[in-house]
Amino acid sequence: MKKASYLVLSLITLLFIVTFTLQNTSAVNIQLLSWNIQISMALLSFALFSLGVVITIVVLLPIIIALKSALKKDKKIICDLQETF
Repeated sequence: MKKASYLVLSLITLLFIVTFTLQNTSAVNIQLLSWNIQISMALLSFALFSLGVVITIVVLLPIIIALKSALKKDKKIICDLQETF
């Protein structure tokens, strides 16, 4: 059941991405200081979304590592307590 829902969600997401890309093919000019870049709106949106994902992963990674370490330590304490009783 879990794999089927994952597959359906993936197909819906893929359909959304394809529709978004086909509807946003117009070119956008980006001016930053002395740079002038012309890029499609879909590509720009995808690049900014990807940048957001990477930044989120970089920010959350230390928190995830700390939580996993604390969980491992707590599991060891629970094991030791169960052995004493």
